[in-house]
Amino acid sequence: MKTKFILLFLVIYSSCISQENEALDSIFNQTKNIEIMAFYDREKWDREDSFTDVNYIKNNTIEIKEKYVRNRILLDQDQINKLKSELEKCKTEDVEPADCYWPRHVLIFTNTKNEIFGYIEICFSCSNTLSSKNLQFLERCALKQEKLFKEFGITYFEETDEEIKELNRKREEKQSKFEEKMKAIEDKNKINND
Repeated sequence: MKTKFILLFLVIYSSCISQENEALDSIFNQTKNIEIMAFYDREKWDREDSFTDVNYIKNNTIEIKEKYVRNRILLDQDQINKLKSELEKCKTEDVEPADCYWPRHVLIFTNTKNEIFGYIEICFSCSNTLSSKNLQFLERCALKQEKLFKEFGITYFEETDEEIKELNRKREEKQSKFEEKMKAIEDKNKINND
């Protein structure tokens, strides 16, 4: 009985692996390009540029202002093959993600018609991801690719002290301008009410 249970488990397990490999092959067969972008986490973006989730991909373009982009690499064919190989041999285990979500990286897949057909946004620091439905099965493995991203030339993984100071300075400047506008409106209303 124990042997039958073990055999059943092995059959089911190998079937799952086979299905994942077929899905991975299907994705990479339709892939022409893969781009990796590294950017400031969205909490650091100006309010008017801020996006929720991954709605910065619109009309088959990526609408992230260049001032937020730290690295942008279009993978060559050897790099695409290496990424596929790393995803294939990845062993996933359950990782408890943190409550935060400050993604700084996204993998963007385009097909032979140069249409974006999938993405995986990654927060390496808190082990969270967001992806298009067709790539959800790769999310856990994408979280294990930080070393590969570095090998490909991505250098940005968190803000430097200098960047944080500059971002804070800009926020304080904007806050000061906002407060000045509010004071001017209050003064104008006070004059009109008198």
